[in-house]
Amino acid sequence: MKNSKLILLLQTFDEDTLREFRKFVRSPFHNEQKKVTALLEYLYKLAPEFKKNLVAKERVWKKLFSDTPYNDVQMRRLMANLLRLGESFITWKKMEADPVTQQSYQLQYYREHQLDKHFVGSLRNIRKWQETHPTQDIWHYHREFVIEREIAKSISQQQNRIIDPNLQLLSDKLDAHFLINKLKCSCYIISYQNLKKTSYNLPMLQEVLDHLKKHDYSHIPMIEFYHYALLVLLEPNEDAHFEKLKKTLTNNLDLFDDEEVTEMFLALRNYCIKRSNQGEARYLEELFELYKMEVKNSLAVDNKKLSPFTYKNIVTLGIRLKKYDWTQNFIEENKKALASEFQASSYAFNLARLFFQKSEFEKIIPLLNEMEYKDIFIELSAKHLLMKTYYEMQEYEVLYSFLDSFQMFIRRKKKLLGYHCTGYMNLIKMTRQLVRLQYGKKDDIEKFKQKILKMEEMVDKRWVLGKIDSLF
Repeated sequence: MKNSKLILLLQTFDEDTLREFRKFVRSPFHNEQKKVTALLEYLYKLAPEFKKNLVAKERVWKKLFSDTPYNDVQMRRLMANLLRLGESFITWKKMEADPVTQQSYQLQYYREHQLDKHFVGSLRNIRKWQETHPTQDIWHYHREFVIEREIAKSISQQQNRIIDPNLQLLSDKLDAHFLINKLKCSCYIISYQNLKKTSYNLPMLQEVLDHLKKHDYSHIPMIEFYHYALLVLLEPNEDAHFEKLKKTLTNNLDLFDDEEVTEMFLALRNYCIKRSNQGEARYLEELFELYKMEVKNSLAVDNKKLSPFTYKNIVTLGIRLKKYDWTQNFIEENKKALASEFQASSYAFNLARLFFQKSEFEKIIPLLNEMEYKDIFIELSAKHLLMKTYYEMQEYEVLYSFLDSFQMFIRRKKKLLGYHCTGYMNLIKMTRQLVRLQYGKKDDIEKFKQKILKMEEMVDKRWVLGKIDSLF
């Protein structure tokens, strides 16, 4: 049962959600099968680990049916029934989180049963909710269209020619929904095409772009954003598209919902990374400003936690641009936003990287020497940084000993590190030779440099070459 669809679903429920599901299953409105309830009661006590031996079907059966011989068909049926309840539960949860969709179904019911007073009251409630919840996602205008459609049908049912039908609004909402989703979908496709060098058929796209040239949609910022997002993909060298894209987002941060804003920032960051990789340094500054904006508005977190990779990326960029004060504040202030299992190691490693860049080498060793790492690649990078620190401090005896232990680490973790092994082994080998050449002849140093230049697989070749140049 451990890998069953039922257990995999239950593992996605946090403590509060599982407690709600328990109430859902216990309710006779949703479930009248006592054995299905009993199955959940047993599994509820085993969450969240659901240990394999404890959820074996035969063991669960014995808990539910005591001395009755095991029946696999009946056991599977119980699991399937509980799974169906789980699926009904997540549907209900999603609906509960979407009051406009709930109320649009109410509108439909009241219209179908000609309960005009109820219809008007429900519509009033929808408008009040919208006033207090102005944020929008890509389905906002579809929900608006559904509401306007119910209004149009209600007007039609009344057969009162004095009442002006809302056909223009109905059409406008449909157009907005189509344009937003067509533009966003086209962005996905063009991005994928650029990545995979494949091609897709995009009917109507040119007509949509021509339409947008002739009509002003500045009153619908989401159309504006995805229009410019598409243009930066189609015409990447036009800086004006990026400026308009960035302006549209920054001016409407409070309008777009969090999930949408996250995707929007990703689109902007990807563009900046691409342009900076093409040698346009100003886009590194743009990228840094985007990250600062995300941090300031608490948008860099996912499920209330900051990814250690995002944490590292922001620190890397801050170091590269020499924004040392801001970067140190970021490291300190966002430490607790990291998941607990990564908090200590990510904090120490990134702070050490900053100290290295500032040549504050004496602060690095206490930070990294006794640290325990949950991620092998952060541990690898930390050892790499310690190696360079010992070299910079001219602690050559300590460095020789450390290189031996570093080499042993890589050999032990060879299967996990894969192709990284060769690059790091070469780095260790060349660092040993670099130390020996501290007082070497210029000809020997030059030969060593040429050897490094010809080496294809080596980590941090630029740093080694820089140290070689300092020996001349």
